[in-house]
Amino acid sequence: MSDTTATLRPLDPADNAAPARSSGWKRLLRGSPGLWLAIGYLLLLVVIALFGSLLAPYDPIVQNIPNRHAPFSLVHWLGTDEIGRDVASRLMWGARPALLGVVICIVTACLVGIPWGLAAGYLGGRIDQILMRIVDALLVFPGIILCLVLTTVLGVSLTNCMLALGLVYAPSLARVVRSGVLVVRDREFVIITRLYGASSAYRMWRHVLPNAAGPALVKITFLCGSAMLAQTGLSFLGIGIQPPNPSWGQSLAESFRYILVNPGAGIAPGVVVVLTVLSFYRVGDALRDRLAIEV
Repeated sequence: MSDTTATLRPLDPADNAAPARSSGWKRLLRGSPGLWLAIGYLLLLVVIALFGSLLAPYDPIVQNIPNRHAPFSLVHWLGTDEIGRDVASRLMWGARPALLGVVICIVTACLVGIPWGLAAGYLGGRIDQILMRIVDALLVFPGIILCLVLTTVLGVSLTNCMLALGLVYAPSLARVVRSGVLVVRDREFVIITRLYGASSAYRMWRHVLPNAAGPALVKITFLCGSAMLAQTGLSFLGIGIQPPNPSWGQSLAESFRYILVNPGAGIAPGVVVVLTVLSFYRVGDALRDRLAIEV
């Protein structure tokens, strides 16, 4: 019998990286029916936002005064409001500006906050101190008050309102990005890139940020829920989508004025807002648990 020799090679940790990541997500999804419900609900909202004009059974601004404050029925699934408009149709049409406002807010916060925190954490020294003192100064002010001031300056509209809110959220996101960058910037794979002559900007965006983005991603998911709450509150105050165009906050405000006449009028818009915020937060919890599993 002839001897055979096998060539052995060292094990590469990357060989098991993909199965580990896959099993981590499977464990989270398998034991989390709430996560499935949250993802399904958010996907349903996206579909309604895209095709609300086709799915809504009625025109959201058509009035029917004789049929005002109608109860839940097969004709009007969620009843009608104080001037006879179909509540379900108004909530469907209001999903688009609600989600669009969250997107505008989060994109603004990321465009401002991520470079802010990245520069502060990577460059360090006096630049870090100056940028973080600005963050501390902005975080002292109540966010909703600062948003109202910025909206007043920019003009009352959904876009300006959510741009202002994104600027308010940017300092808190910058602080989270900075904390992640501080952990990564002195690791070996970043230091080695200096030997190859890579510029600081290239190292920051190509090597540091992707490996420090975990906490920022979790923060962004929670900011989505906060942005939804803030947008609803601002619409409740009359800042954002203007009547007669439908919005969730406006539906809450209109039902609140007639709470003695129709106490159940605010249930439907309130439940929609609460479920949306909780769904964002549930996805954020799952993402946080996922990152903990990987560590």
